[in-house]
Amino acid sequence: MGAHYSTLHIRQSLKSLGFSDSEIKILNILFHHKEFTAREISKESTIAFSSVQYYLSKLISKGLITCTPGEEEVFKVCSEQEFLNWIDEQKNTNQSVYDQAKLDIHAFLSDIHKSSWKPEVMYYEGKEGIVEIYEDMLQTAESTDKNIYSWIDIEKTYEMVGADYVPKYIKKRTEKCITSHDILPKNEMTLKHAQQNENREIKFAENFPIEGDIRIYGDKVAVITFDKKKPVGFVFQGSVITKLFRTIFDNAWDNLK
Repeated sequence: MGAHYSTLHIRQSLKSLGFSDSEIKILNILFHHKEFTAREISKESTIAFSSVQYYLSKLISKGLITCTPGEEEVFKVCSEQEFLNWIDEQKNTNQSVYDQAKLDIHAFLSDIHKSSWKPEVMYYEGKEGIVEIYEDMLQTAESTDKNIYSWIDIEKTYEMVGADYVPKYIKKRTEKCITSHDILPKNEMTLKHAQQNENREIKFAENFPIEGDIRIYGDKVAVITFDKKKPVGFVFQGSVITKLFRTIFDNAWDNLK
């Protein structure tokens, strides 16, 4: 006894080959009638005429039907054997696609593993960009260990980002209970801030020729230059570079009084 295949079973098989419901309807009609116009297909399938034209073009591109020009174009389906040959071709093509995809993904994952030490880098420019970095410090530090490790000159920070912003930043930081561990030059401004309750740990450096900030927070390092015409900042994100800068900071901190 031969196997019995229902219409639903055939439809599911065709869908597994990538055919849409509309394409399956059109193929079914053409295999029954061999040749039909788009208008006749639309009438029998109840698919809108414009949609029929769209799906016919897709089936033509797959090589399963041909179009004979005329006063009204006539569409002819391939032979049964040609259709079975097309299925075999798809099997071979898809296998090669899967094999290539596997190779590509394997290479991609290997590259990720090899380059995992490389940090992500974000670039910021101008006063607004520098302020954006400070806001990122607060957000990142608050969500991690609530610590920021810095080489900074508060006086120059005021000059760069403005006397209106720095107090707001300090207030936000203290309200979020973020501790700033700062290596600072000894000047009137830094001594003044050292005497205030700003949730800081401070050590002073005698030789401090820095024209900007270096800040370590979470898994990020911000390097900011305070050029008056064009201040810029780079934020590096990655555990390797963060550990490197933190080691340098800890060594400097331990060697200061």
